Amino acid sequence: METFVKDWKFYKKIFFLSIPIIFQQILRVMVDLCDSMMLSRVGEIEMAAVTQAQQLFFIFYTIAGGMSVAACVLISQYWGKRNLDKIKELYAIGIRANFCFAFLILFLFSFFSKEIMGFYSTKGEVLNLSSSFLRVSSFAYPLCAVSIMIFACFRGIEQTAVSFFVNLISYPLNILLNYMLIFGKGIFPKLGIYGSAVGTLTARLIELVILLVFLLSVDRKISFCFADFLRKNKQLSKDFRKVAIPIVAHEVIWSVGTTAGSSITGRLDVLVVAGYNVANILYQCMGCFMNGILHACSVTIGKTIGSGADRVRIKKEAYSILLIGVCGGITLGLFTVMVQEAFLSLFPLSEMTTYYAKGFILILALIWPFSGVEMTGMIAILRAGGDGKTGFISDIFTMWLITIPLASIAAFVLHLSPFVVVIIVKMNIVLEATVGFIRVLSMKWIKKII
Repeated sequence: METFVKDWKFYKKIFFLSIPIIFQQILRVMVDLCDSMMLSRVGEIEMAAVTQAQQLFFIFYTIAGGMSVAACVLISQYWGKRNLDKIKELYAIGIRANFCFAFLILFLFSFFSKEIMGFYSTKGEVLNLSSSFLRVSSFAYPLCAVSIMIFACFRGIEQTAVSFFVNLISYPLNILLNYMLIFGKGIFPKLGIYGSAVGTLTARLIELVILLVFLLSVDRKISFCFADFLRKNKQLSKDFRKVAIPIVAHEVIWSVGTTAGSSITGRLDVLVVAGYNVANILYQCMGCFMNGILHACSVTIGKTIGSGADRVRIKKEAYSILLIGVCGGITLGLFTVMVQEAFLSLFPLSEMTTYYAKGFILILALIWPFSGVEMTGMIAILRAGGDGKTGFISDIFTMWLITIPLASIAAFVLHLSPFVVVIIVKMNIVLEATVGFIRVLSMKWIKKII
């Protein structure tokens, strides 16, 4: 029996589905990259403060993204059956869920920003700047949450180009507004780091308006109208919660754990923090490609499961997607090493910051093959099959019971090199990839969720 899909149409489909998502991801990371470059010219302390505050956005984004993934999983399976009524109801359920969550986070960050940021930094100036930046930037969260959900809903029906074309307008506008507001260009006031928050808020508002116009007036695949926002379905809401809870729980454990790892490095020297942040930006740039492939693979295999395909076909697709993850991860690791010098030249870094950045970049490059397997296996395949619990349980053990405690001991008790600390933190990815790989091979991850 053949192990992999031999029909090249399968790979072409994933390729063409992933291209718009990859470009969208590149545009998003370009905003972060340009922001970091601009803020590095304001000062390394200011750059460190914003980066620490963005750790909270990272948690928010991954949780809101987790709920969006749950909606996308269900929508892709209903799309395999071409059940448009159920898809409309899932649109409404998902959008309401993300908005309510974002509004709660806005309340918490508005009134308790300093207490929350104290977990990530104890240095007075960095703490004050990061907490005040968080209060301003959190007003963009509800807008962002609704957009994330609508983008995911479109991915579920294979409308991946929507996100690219909308972001083709909003992200360059975001960069332009940030530049003018950070440095006070033209008619705009000079707001420093707060210019980044105000520019992002404005861009997210414009993005959501464009997206709603497309959803309500342009799209004809689903023909969603304003009244559909009020649609309710108790069984679908129950199915949504059933899929979303383990995925969101996994995202909470993972994202908080990831920022906990960042908080460990954040309590080291400021130059270490700056070097790690720059290296992480390059890692995120490379991640654009694998994220695009991840979402395309998830929609593809989810649709196959929803259409009622036999287990042999599903197994071939799953194994083929794992192969894509391995090859993609190796390629991205090699490319990371090749472009590091050119990338670092974009930042006016001190000699020691550059030294740390180069070391961290090498570590992240070596991790990429495992990241590829983790993203295509643990996330794309297992979640598309309705198995969100494996990632949740795995992260509890691999991250919270192994890598984070060991990294804390290495940093604060043994006072080992920052490079050793980061290696220990990133070993979580190696362990996650191994668990995900074994779980996919077992074929016990296919659940009936519709």
